[in-house]
Amino acid sequence: MKKSIVFFMLALIFIFSCSKTSVFVKKQQNPTMEGKYVWRSVIAGGGGFIDGIIFHPKQKDLVYLRTDMGGAYRWDKKQNKWLPILDMFGRNDADNYGVLSLALDPDNPKKIYLMTGKYTQDWAGKGVFLISNDYGENWQSVKLAFKVGGNEDGRGCGERVAVDPNKTNILFMGSTKDGLWKSNDSGNTWEKVTSFNPSNINFVIFDKNSSVKGEATKKIFVSAAENSKSIYVSNDAGKTWSLVKGQPNALMGIRADIAGDNLFITFSDFPGPNGATWGKVMKYNILTGVWTDLKVPEGQGGFSGISVYQKDPNIIAVSTLDRWGEGDEVFLSLDGGKTWKPTLKNAKWDYSYAPYVSREFKPHWIADVKINPFDSNHALFVTGYGLWATKNFKSKNPVWYFNNENLEQTVPLQIISPANGKAHLLSACGDVDGFRYEDDFSKSPPDRHSPPRWTTLSIVCAWQNPDKMVKTFNKPPYGAYSVDNGIKWTDFTKKPDVAKNGGGTRSIAISADGKSIVWYPEKAELVYSLDDGKTWSKCEGGVPPARPIADTVNPKKFYVYDSNSGRMWVSEDYGKSFAKKSGEFEYVTKWTVDDCMAAVVPGFENHLWVTADTKGLFYTEDAGDTVIKVEKVEEAYRIGFGKEAPGNSYPTIFIQGKIDGVVAFFRSDDMGNTWVRINDDRHQFGWIHCIIGDPRIFGRCYLAVEGRGVMLGEME
Repeated sequence: MKKSIVFFMLALIFIFSCSKTSVFVKKQQNPTMEGKYVWRSVIAGGGGFIDGIIFHPKQKDLVYLRTDMGGAYRWDKKQNKWLPILDMFGRNDADNYGVLSLALDPDNPKKIYLMTGKYTQDWAGKGVFLISNDYGENWQSVKLAFKVGGNEDGRGCGERVAVDPNKTNILFMGSTKDGLWKSNDSGNTWEKVTSFNPSNINFVIFDKNSSVKGEATKKIFVSAAENSKSIYVSNDAGKTWSLVKGQPNALMGIRADIAGDNLFITFSDFPGPNGATWGKVMKYNILTGVWTDLKVPEGQGGFSGISVYQKDPNIIAVSTLDRWGEGDEVFLSLDGGKTWKPTLKNAKWDYSYAPYVSREFKPHWIADVKINPFDSNHALFVTGYGLWATKNFKSKNPVWYFNNENLEQTVPLQIISPANGKAHLLSACGDVDGFRYEDDFSKSPPDRHSPPRWTTLSIVCAWQNPDKMVKTFNKPPYGAYSVDNGIKWTDFTKKPDVAKNGGGTRSIAISADGKSIVWYPEKAELVYSLDDGKTWSKCEGGVPPARPIADTVNPKKFYVYDSNSGRMWVSEDYGKSFAKKSGEFEYVTKWTVDDCMAAVVPGFENHLWVTADTKGLFYTEDAGDTVIKVEKVEEAYRIGFGKEAPGNSYPTIFIQGKIDGVVAFFRSDDMGNTWVRINDDRHQFGWIHCIIGDPRIFGRCYLAVEGRGVMLGEME
């Protein structure tokens, strides 16, 4: 910016007594909302915990999945893939992607109910009950009076929402901290069942045979998460409750199924998905009150999933829970539970859809298993990393295939798209390391990062030398580097002395030429290395602990933006020392720090853009001495850059933010002067960790979506 303009603006600011003496306002045109984009998943395949499978009892091929962080899915037989049914919920409704229970109306296949919310801590909001009358295409939201822990212990238990099969306007819902609730109007309003005392509930199930059609079902079973006796029964449609006599002690009911006059229940000593050490599988005759131990082979861990084939109740499937040493198992009985055989031990496995699961991924967290109610040879079971299915369940050696078509559940914490080199996109993901893509985003890569480190927290490349990359993770030494474009990774020789709590999320930077690494390990001071992590030294100059980023033009230059103070720090000596710049961005409160990020502009030294949550969007062209506010952007949470528009020299800008009162994804091709919205209301994707552009393809962007993997957006 020319000095005369700077002095003129400073004079105006002084006259009008503005509080920020170095923030200028950039005026711009109103944004258009007509940017038509097509969105699709970048395929990894699974990658997260599916905690429930729900078949419709009367409509063939209608089956749903619920997940702890990635929403819910419906199987589309024509397209042979899973369809996400909650992508229309955005940032402000991201907790709706934690689905603790899913229920179907047995008389109306179009109707679906979801109990949603992720956490029950003090800071968490109340849960939401979702109602759809069109297979999940559209939703009505009902605010609940309590919090819902869709990503907490017990999320793999049975369905806590149950529809009365004889009078379907009646629903019961069990919470995990606030007891049992009832609705008489299909979930639109709820009242607490004060006669039921336990506060933490694992499942609710009706005995259809206890009443006739049109009358409220009299007999209802509820399992409480109690390690004494847990199974309660009501014989008067939920008015009064009592413990079922003769049930096991010191165990809680996890899941249940009813066939005829028999109630089948899996028991464990903890609701899971971790922590179960023993359990039983029991059959309770509802008419006689007799309990029978089905003697499913016991071992380490408990039991969780259970499914009885209604056309022939002799066919029963049961899953174990937390058998870590040998791996969990799915047992099958063809004689009503008298004898059992394992179906995984000698099975054949088809990993073709997602080859990465062939390495070090034993079936675990098998919270649910279901037999297709129309085909007893078709069965599915869940794991902590995806869904398995078989079409020959009853054979001696069933073939299980990874049934995750369009089912993307990874939690990408950082994504990068290098400007050149073979790798076009790389991700750092929770639990499954991350993935490297060259040019085909429609297939799962051959493997995840190698060697595996499980949760990867950061990943960046040297802009001028993309063969050189660094990443962070949670196992000592907390970081690694690659010299072959992310194909193989080598751990740092040692971790910094200050690094004691992990590698940190989006916390590492590498110089444009790949010679220097600057790192902010979790809850530690900034350090740098000039020898690929063999030795580490403290960054001098008093730089605060915050995330570093590297300039793409000047290899010696690094930046650190301190969102707590709103100041930029710059190093011009490969990260050895930093100095504070004079300009002031908007600082934010502690709770919104993660919505404040600085991003360098590729190809432009000293150019950075900064999101400041509700304070808006800012940029600087001199590394932070002069700060300019982008006027029309009311709020900004994430920012990234992509290839410039034809005829332009400045990279395209992508943000997640608010413009004209609408929270959405926007693109600017002219340095923030005008904006176009690039998503519609049906593609909002919940919580976004990153948005970046593609430096090689104009208009394309990528989103790192919590629990929904990486989404790719490009112009229609």
